[in-house]
Amino acid sequence: MKINLLVEEFFDKELGGYGGYGMLAREYIAEYIPNEEIELETFLERSKNPREMILDEKKIVSYIPKPSLFNPLKLQKYLDNKKIDIYLSIECQRIVYEVFKYEKRKKLILWIQDPRPQDDWEKIRSLNGDEYESYINYYSKNEEKINNLIADLIKENRLVVITQGKYLVDKAKRLYKLPEDINIEFVPNPVKIPDFDVDLKPETNIITFLGRLSNVKRPWIFFEMARKLPQYEFYVCGVGHESYQEKYKDVKNLKFFGHINGEKKNEILENTQILVNTSVHEAIPISFLEALSYGASIVSCQKPDNITEMFGEYVGVVNGEGMDSVNAFAEAVERLMTDKKQLYENRKNGRKYICEVHSIEKFTNDLRKIITENVK
Repeated sequence: MKINLLVEEFFDKELGGYGGYGMLAREYIAEYIPNEEIELETFLERSKNPREMILDEKKIVSYIPKPSLFNPLKLQKYLDNKKIDIYLSIECQRIVYEVFKYEKRKKLILWIQDPRPQDDWEKIRSLNGDEYESYINYYSKNEEKINNLIADLIKENRLVVITQGKYLVDKAKRLYKLPEDINIEFVPNPVKIPDFDVDLKPETNIITFLGRLSNVKRPWIFFEMARKLPQYEFYVCGVGHESYQEKYKDVKNLKFFGHINGEKKNEILENTQILVNTSVHEAIPISFLEALSYGASIVSCQKPDNITEMFGEYVGVVNGEGMDSVNAFAEAVERLMTDKKQLYENRKNGRKYICEVHSIEKFTNDLRKIITENVK
């Protein structure tokens, strides 16, 4: 059977950028789902003629041109020639709508990752006008078309909805106007679990921020925490650090690493005691899963599926720029760092949770089963 992955990025500068959806598409779905029975191809919409490339020796990526540059009848013929059995998308991005204008027979598996109803966009708007503009320019303009497509697929029994987080179900229902009684299966995001013994985790004083340094992430809260807690090392890992390095050069326990990956990322996570997340909006960050796999605790103002409360400290709702929350974050870190017993419990239980719920093996089995069951 042949599954087509509809995405707008594939974790490559030339293929839409390095966002979380692209990483999930390339490093997990395209890497682990294909087998002897399942063939996978990825469609990316680009302002180019149709062409096909093979990445990492086995990942097939095809450009499909924007409809405005391509005869719709030819696009429909192109899709027919691909002999696709089922489609998988990460949220209902534009490419989904464009393809399903012509695809009238096959099912769509819609994987809920980060649904953002209007109230979520208003939180983002308060800090990041550019990101809010993307909502105004696409989602709000096309909301009726997208919801009509979703409604048609449900009516035709061609929509399968899965979610990476249980707490995202209500948001997805509001965003896509889904029926209250719709069946939504839980398919947690996978994470590559390191061969790591939490009993041997180094006893360090490292507190880490892992993520892009955009306004939505409110990294300045983390920087000010470093001022208040000079006895700990605060590691900042993510793109966008250049504008902050000069401003905070006087904070000697604050270290900027820029974008990290591979061995360097593993080394930092292995030595991290607490991961701090200060975002105004999150789904279930992959950074949470990665940190827990290395036995770190979580301190955050977000509590997706209660992960923060189970394996760290939830500081409560933090609105706006959040500077009035610096003390609450700092106190939570100090409580955990001075409670070695609790740190160890979080370390052991967090790692166990990741192995049971977020393993690649579980993800692969669950998603392959859903694909197979829905291909006629």
